Amino acid sequence: MIQKVKYTLTYLQNSTDENLVSLIYDKSAELELGTFGESMEIADPAMAEFMAMWILEGDVQNGGFDQFFSNNGLLYGQTALAGFERIGASDFANVTQKAIEIFKNQDKEFDNKRNPDFNDLDDEFYDLDDLDKLQIKYIRDNYEKFIVK
Repeated sequence: MIQKVKYTLTYLQNSTDENLVSLIYDKSAELELGTFGESMEIADPAMAEFMAMWILEGDVQNGGFDQFFSNNGLLYGQTALAGFERIGASDFANVTQKAIEIFKNQDKEFDNKRNPDFNDLDDEFYDLDDLDKLQIKYIRDNYEKFIVK
């Protein structure tokens, strides 16, 4: 049985880092998918940005920026970029901005096949780390942005 994700400020404050990320991710996914008739519109933009960052990271780690943009499009990439900028993940933001420019300017021939122009950026992204630490720090410094009423 699917249960609605509910948490309080106190619960977030007392959560382990791993549980904190899991709660925010689960709530973001619930809103993104409209599981209980609610949408991301009722949340602070930080929630949508975190969801986009997590999806971008997963897609890039799995199949590169090409997979991410194929699955999610430009707007979602821009939302992830805003999230990286929000939390101070400048290296992630820089790589993502370069990928956005490639995607916006790519030829139609790459609509249904892999664009090799992403290869170096994929490698650069793979070499980055500490995103989770920046995300956790941001959440801990801004709990109110993740409370959905």
